[in-house]
Amino acid sequence: MVTFPKDLFIRLLIPGIIGALFGVLLVTQIDMNIFKPIMCAYLLIMGLIIVKKAFKKKSQQLSSNTSNIGKLAFFGGFVDSAGGGGWGPIVTTNLLGKGQDPRSTIGSVNFAEFFLTLSTAGFFTIFVTASPWISVAGLVVGGLFAAPFAALLCRKIPPKILMIIVGLVVCVVSMFTLVQIL
Repeated sequence: MVTFPKDLFIRLLIPGIIGALFGVLLVTQIDMNIFKPIMCAYLLIMGLIIVKKAFKKKSQQLSSNTSNIGKLAFFGGFVDSAGGGGWGPIVTTNLLGKGQDPRSTIGSVNFAEFFLTLSTAGFFTIFVTASPWISVAGLVVGGLFAAPFAALLCRKIPPKILMIIVGLVVCVVSMFTLVQIL
């Protein structure tokens, strides 16, 4: 059985859902395409920070500073619902960038993302008359199958390798998206 810190999960979930609600409210009123390049540039920088931290000396302690997790989760939920994605890259990269343990961070963020996605789909159903249920159902079912696999991988892969993989994936996806946009 895969375990993760439940307190971190709760501290991510509740503000994340509130942020998602605000994101849905905003996106139903304003076109958010202007913010996509800004978010991609931000995530590219965060990916580079994670890769850099993976190569720091082992003597650096993992951070126990979790005072801004609520704000981070709110922002991640907001961007995820308003921009069509971003919870994982924003929340995971920020927590890893601050030195949080990769395994527990990725497990908690991924588990919270499932409930965040369900909440966001519900909010869109309430505020938008036309709802793409087939797409939403596909994402939910995919998340159900992917989350346990991701948690298992996080348990098996050494933290340094995990940080390098996460950082590089975030960088590559951000650069690819920036090239498409610009």
